[in-house]
Amino acid sequence: MWVCVTATAGDLNAQVDPRFGRCPYFVFVDPDTMAIETMHNDAIVASGGAGVLKGGVTV
Repeated sequence: MWVCVTATAGDLNAQVDPRFGRCPYFVFVDPDTMAIETMHNDAIVASGGAGVLKGGVTV
């Protein structure tokens, strides 16, 4: 199972961002293998509904 963390940058050294829809990056981590994938949050500039836009991607 992959875990999604909101982050200020696209790597494991980034700080956690408290905002879901407006975080700059999502960092996906597989805790079993420690494999990571990052995704830039293009909804950060959305005029509204950024959390809803990215909610579908992360599920």
